[in-house]
Amino acid sequence: MVARQAQSKYYFLILLSVWLPLAAARPAAADDGDWPQFLGPSRNGISPATGLNVDWETRPPKTLWKVPLGKGFSSLAVVGGEVFTMANRGARDVVCCYRADSGREKWSVDASPRYLDTQGQGPGPRATPTFDDGLLYCLLPAGDLLCLAADDGGEVWKINVFAATGAENHEGGLYWGLSGSPLVEGDLVIVQPGGDNSNSVAAFDKRTGKLIWSAGDDLPGYGAPIAVSVAGRRQVICLTGTGALAVDPFRGDVLWRFPWSNSFHCNCATPIWTDKGLFVSSAYGTGSALVEIVERKGEPAARHRWKGKQFQNQFTTSVVVDGYLYGCHGDIAACALRCVDLANGKQRWTEREPAKCQLLAAQGHLICLSEDGTLRLIEATPKKYLMKGESPALLAPRCWTPPALAGKRLYVRDEQDLLCLDLSGTPAD
Repeated sequence: MVARQAQSKYYFLILLSVWLPLAAARPAAADDGDWPQFLGPSRNGISPATGLNVDWETRPPKTLWKVPLGKGFSSLAVVGGEVFTMANRGARDVVCCYRADSGREKWSVDASPRYLDTQGQGPGPRATPTFDDGLLYCLLPAGDLLCLAADDGGEVWKINVFAATGAENHEGGLYWGLSGSPLVEGDLVIVQPGGDNSNSVAAFDKRTGKLIWSAGDDLPGYGAPIAVSVAGRRQVICLTGTGALAVDPFRGDVLWRFPWSNSFHCNCATPIWTDKGLFVSSAYGTGSALVEIVERKGEPAARHRWKGKQFQNQFTTSVVVDGYLYGCHGDIAACALRCVDLANGKQRWTEREPAKCQLLAAQGHLICLSEDGTLRLIEATPKKYLMKGESPALLAPRCWTPPALAGKRLYVRDEQDLLCLDLSGTPAD
């Protein structure tokens, strides 16, 4: 049964707090220089920062500090001069906080037993903490969802999303555990446990952890949910294991579904909302599609503008700059960085040098971290691949975590260390 426990007054309060501009949700109390959640302020891998050093050939980025962190693939949330992430330390997985100015650890909190995926790719958390109004929302791979006070790590509440929703923990079939970073939408925190009984997507009261609604019958995916306003409705969009699913955040009603899957049910990249529509991409022979959300008889519906197999994101979420997609194409075979025209899906260029990589966009450039630990600065132009500097072996293989850019400081990690670089333009020593 779908959980529908809230009354109309509660939904009215959600309506007042959730109706935002046509964009992804931006957590409260985060400044323009912050990176408060997975993929940044608008959950699209784009930084609003300006005044960055984009001349890496003559002025490579300066390392400000490097500290031991622990295993895992969680990215970073950076707010108010503090850096939040998760890692594995021995028999336990932890949430931790570091000082952005020095790299000194401020606090760490025992979150759950050590997680190791069924394929043995590596222990530790996958999702990224989400900061909202002084609180952190942290999802661990085995389903534990924690709300912590950001200032000292004090526990506000903790639940297990599988136990709360009745969704099956697909251990053995869910290759890499719950990996989608929590989405804060108004008074709700939304995650994707993946279930076949109206419990694929679930919303909890962000202050108490109480289940407000659950919806959908899809297998779990690995990307993070996003929220947009389109076709006259506020919508939470999730890329599940079998399709793109849109849910009304006020009541938990499924609005539309766009089938999208592969033989492994591995949809890992987070969907991207753009002014041209919704972009989804998966590997293992799936490809990409640009999906329009339109109104039909007063209700939103999805239809594709184009789709093809020439651009396949395995787990790296692409970025869109000036109408062009930039992202990592490939899976277990050779990988390459590609530029694709968002309007029609046509490839503009491809370059194998970055290989499997994670990236973000800032100031007309791509900051690209390859899995071998090499950091590159690439101009975001559809004309050709143009690298403007690199720092080889900055970290150790395997770097599978998206970087974070807060102000003029770049944060990157591997499976052992956390590194902070100065991108303000100050020459390296």
